[in-house]
Amino acid sequence: MNCYIHIPFCDSICFYCDFCRVVSSKKNQYLDALELEIKTHGVHDIDTLYFGGGTPSSLSIDQLTRLCSFFKPYLNNSYEWTIECNPDSLDLEKIKLFKEMGVNRISLGVQTFDNTLLKQIGRRHSAQDVFRCIKELRQEGIENISIDLIYGLPNQTINQLNSDLSMFLQLDLPHISIYSLQIEENSVFGKKNVQPIDEELEEQMYDLICQRLSEYNHYEISSFCKEGKHSMHNLCYWSDNDFIGFGCGASGKENNVRYDHVFNINEYINNPLAKTWIEESREEQMFDAIMMSLRTSFGLDIDKFNKKYQTDFYSRYENVIKKYISFFDCTKKRIVCTQKGRDILNTILIDFME
Repeated sequence: MNCYIHIPFCDSICFYCDFCRVVSSKKNQYLDALELEIKTHGVHDIDTLYFGGGTPSSLSIDQLTRLCSFFKPYLNNSYEWTIECNPDSLDLEKIKLFKEMGVNRISLGVQTFDNTLLKQIGRRHSAQDVFRCIKELRQEGIENISIDLIYGLPNQTINQLNSDLSMFLQLDLPHISIYSLQIEENSVFGKKNVQPIDEELEEQMYDLICQRLSEYNHYEISSFCKEGKHSMHNLCYWSDNDFIGFGCGASGKENNVRYDHVFNINEYINNPLAKTWIEESREEQMFDAIMMSLRTSFGLDIDKFNKKYQTDFYSRYENVIKKYISFFDCTKKRIVCTQKGRDILNTILIDFME
């Protein structure tokens, strides 16, 4: 069983963010509603558990203890339990709690190590906060640490990005997720009409990232890891597996049918069991599976796909595969995009869609 739990609370709103998040005092009522949903649905044999947000680390010690207690009894022997944290709200007391509860992976929202850029994007932490968190996590025995970085920030230079990458490599962390800035309509940047960086500069930045992180396993378009340190939870998304979504704004997929929860926290608190099921045709489900898997270095599992969708992948998509054959590594069991293939993946996917 793979579970995602959405914690929508933030101490402040970052200027680029358009996720389901809120600065609210209704944290205890939210946990009441979340507990009802979890108990009603039921959890067992948890393989991966992911607390996302929002900012899960913005909860108090008592609230985190309560939340973690919902799941601790149901962890499998080889589970992965990730909690997203911001450096300004993660302290030694919370780290000790996570260790006691069995959390074994932390995802730190760093975004950049440049203190000037951090202020410009509305972050409340400094680079020193990041260094402190990593030191304390390691002291408590939590070594599986991932960080998020964003590139293409307003006024960011390629030299600043290069410095961020150097700092990541110096920290010798096992995992990084690195994303280009997307200007979302309902974010602060969107409302202020901030413009994205030049496409050519963005491409140069991505090329630099791939070059500097060449000793890491580039196992998904935005994800790099040391050997064996993949995000197992995210792999369940990319591998077309089911997952349960709990909480306001969360999505899930059960028996290959997707669903969403409401984004409004008050609506969720009033009715945490409500879901909107998303009707998809078989063709749409197959496209989703192809789209997600081709993002990764593992590619699409042909046998699994054929069995699940009662089709023959290579026959059904013969024309697309022939057209882009130089961008694929194909075997009887798997089809994987080469690096050049992943660079033009959106173009390839349009043909799969058609």
